[in-house]
Amino acid sequence: MGPSGADWLQPPAQEKGLAGYVQTLRERLWLIVLAVVVTTGASILYVATASKTYEAESDILVTPVPQQSDLLSSLGLIQQSADPVREIETVARFIDTNEVAAQAQKKMPPGIPEAAETPQNLLDHISTEPVADSNIVAVTAKASTADDAAELANVFVSSAISYRTAQLHDRVATAAQGIEAQLKQNPPDARSLEAQLSQLNRLENSPDPTVQAATKAVPPTSPSSPRPVLSIAGGLLVGLVLGIGGAFAYQALDPRLSREEQLRARFRLPILARVPRESRAQRNQPISPEGLSPGATEAYRALRASLGKGRANDGRAQAVLVTSPSASEGKTTTAINLAASLAVAGRNVILIDGDLRKPEVGPALGVESPQGLVAVLLGEASLDDALVASPELPNLKLLLAEQTAPWTSEIFSLPTTQPLVDEARSRADFVVIDSSPLSEVIDALPLAEAVNTVLVVVKLGRTRMGQLTELGELMAENGIKPAGFAVVSAPKAARSDYHQYAGRPKIVRSDDGRVPEPKRKASPAGARPGAPG
Repeated sequence: MGPSGADWLQPPAQEKGLAGYVQTLRERLWLIVLAVVVTTGASILYVATASKTYEAESDILVTPVPQQSDLLSSLGLIQQSADPVREIETVARFIDTNEVAAQAQKKMPPGIPEAAETPQNLLDHISTEPVADSNIVAVTAKASTADDAAELANVFVSSAISYRTAQLHDRVATAAQGIEAQLKQNPPDARSLEAQLSQLNRLENSPDPTVQAATKAVPPTSPSSPRPVLSIAGGLLVGLVLGIGGAFAYQALDPRLSREEQLRARFRLPILARVPRESRAQRNQPISPEGLSPGATEAYRALRASLGKGRANDGRAQAVLVTSPSASEGKTTTAINLAASLAVAGRNVILIDGDLRKPEVGPALGVESPQGLVAVLLGEASLDDALVASPELPNLKLLLAEQTAPWTSEIFSLPTTQPLVDEARSRADFVVIDSSPLSEVIDALPLAEAVNTVLVVVKLGRTRMGQLTELGELMAENGIKPAGFAVVSAPKAARSDYHQYAGRPKIVRSDDGRVPEPKRKASPAGARPGAPG
C-alpha cells in the first residue's frame, strides 16, 4: 500500500455526560449486583447471628445551688455558674467513675452477667450524656436482656447518687467538727458559726440536694442492636455504593475492549462485520466453515460484501491481509471464513497462511503440503507447485506455512515478498492472507505493505486497547490505512429465520466454466425452509 494520511487515527476520547455514565453502569451491572448481594447477605447473616443488645435509660436531674458562701463550695456541691453546660458535664464525669461502678456492683441483684465483671468492664456497659438545653444527665445501660438493662441503669443512677451523698456527708462531718472546735473558743462571730453548723446538720441528714433521680428506666420493648431493617438497608446501600464505585474503577482500569464505541472514539474506521460469540468449546482454536453457527456465517457474508470489490484501484485482484493486535482474537477464523465465503460466491481465491510463528490454516482445514510459503519465498518451489486445493471448495487454493526455524520469521523482508503477492493476485480474484499479530511481532509488516487492503480483527472482552493503539500507530507510521474492523464476540442479534439455511453449498464449475446456482439441501419433513445462503 502506498503512504496515506493518519487522519483515521485520532486521540483517545473520554465518554462524557449522562449517557457515558449509564453505559458504564450497564456494562458493569454484574459487578453492582454482586456487591449488593454480598453486602446484603452479610447484613442478613449479621442480623441472624449477632447477639441481641438492649438499652435502657435513667435520668439524673442536676439542681445547682446558688453561690452563697465559701462553706458550700468547700462541700463539693454543684453551684450555679455562668456556663450551665459545664455544670451538667461535671456531674456526668462524676458518675462515670470506677468508684460508682464498684458501689453499683454491690447493689446489683444476682444473675446479671454485666455485674460479674470488673468495675472498669462494667463502665463499658454504661454511658452518660448531658441532654442538650436541659439540666438532665442521661445514664444509658446496655445488657443482653431488656430487664437487665433497666435494672443496670436504675442501680447505676442510685449508686451514683448514693456515692455523691456519702462524699457530701463525709465533707459535712469534717466541716462540722471544725466549726464545733471554733465555737469552744467563744469567737466573736459565734452566731455566724452556729448558723453554718445548723446548715451542716441539715445537710448531714439529707441526700445531695444537687443531684436526684428524675426518671427510672423501664425495660425496652425491642433490642437496640441488631436492627434488622436498618442493618439490611445499610447493607443494600453500602453494596450500591461499592458496586457503582467499583464499576467506574473497573472501567478506568480495565484495558480491554468492551464495546464498539471505544473503537469509534479512537479510530475513524468503519466496522465491516460483527461476528457473534461462538460456543465455548471452539473459542481457543480456529473454526472452519463447517463449525460456524448460522449467525457467524451470515456475519462473514456481510464482511465479504464489504470487501467485495473483485478488483483494486490498480485493476488487479484484491489482496486482503487479516491481522489483529494479539493472538487468540479470531484473525485466523476470519481469514479462513472470509476466503471460504468468497469462494462460495464463485470467486477464485488464494488463502495464504502468513503466520509463520503459529500456522493454523492447514490444521483447521485438514490440509497438508510438503512445500509452502517459505519454499516459494526462498525460490525452492513455484507458487503453482506450492498451492493446494481445498477439499470442499475447488476454487479455493491454499498456500500453507511450513513449520520452520526461528530465523525464517525475517523471511518477509526478502525482496521476493512483493512479487509473490503480485503473482497470487494475477492468479485469483481475491488473495486473503492470515498474518501474525502486528502489534506483538512485526514479521508480517512487509506483507501489510504489499497488499492493498488490511483488515483488523478485534475481540470484545479480550483485545487490549493499549495493543490496539500500538497497532494503529505502527500502521500509521508505515503509511498503512486499514479498511476497517471485524468485531468478534459481538452480542448476538435477535433470532431470525433468514439465518436458518441448510448447509453450505460446494462450488463446482461446469465444463463451460460457468458457476451453477447453488443447490439447497432438502429440509426435514415439517421444518420451515430456510433462506438460501
